[in-house]
Amino acid sequence: MNKMIVDIFNTTNKYDIIYADPPWRQSKGGKKKARPLTSGTSLDYNVLSLDEIKEHLALATELSNDNSILFLWTIEKYLHEAEELANELGYKLHTRMIWEKVIRIPAAFTIRYGHEYLLYMYKGEFIPVAKNCYGKYHSVFREKVTKHSKKPEIAYEMIENLYPNSKRLEIYARNERDCWDCWGNEIKCH
Repeated sequence: MNKMIVDIFNTTNKYDIIYADPPWRQSKGGKKKARPLTSGTSLDYNVLSLDEIKEHLALATELSNDNSILFLWTIEKYLHEAEELANELGYKLHTRMIWEKVIRIPAAFTIRYGHEYLLYMYKGEFIPVAKNCYGKYHSVFREKVTKHSKKPEIAYEMIENLYPNSKRLEIYARNERDCWDCWGNEIKCH
């Protein structure tokens, strides 16, 4: 088993793949609070400002090879900011993938958001995918939600299959995973 918890502030490791699920600033749906312009309840984890997320992504980018891939999760509210952040760090958009969430009816104040984006971006020259994966994955995938903010297993499997021999780093990780280095304040060891 090849996995390691890394300190992105203090490592010289280099990576082909950066996978990030930033804790974008927002709240859960729910009843509106008494204070104006505030709705919902606190999330089950700490959220970060755009500047903090940019700092972490910049550190991860410094650890990436000249030709590298960024898989960046974002929500509708931060789609444009996420793309701009990644562009400023030298990444170009390959495609936007959409996770269509299979869930009970999600909370809403206007419309119900039943999707998230996984931005597939690259820096330098695009790294070709494994030949046995040509056309294997679709830009929209439908997977069940298991826990608030937990991303579907298919995302990891897709990355591992597309880039089987790559050196991978997950930032904002919650769990260790074989063949991935990880960084995050919620990491649980298996």
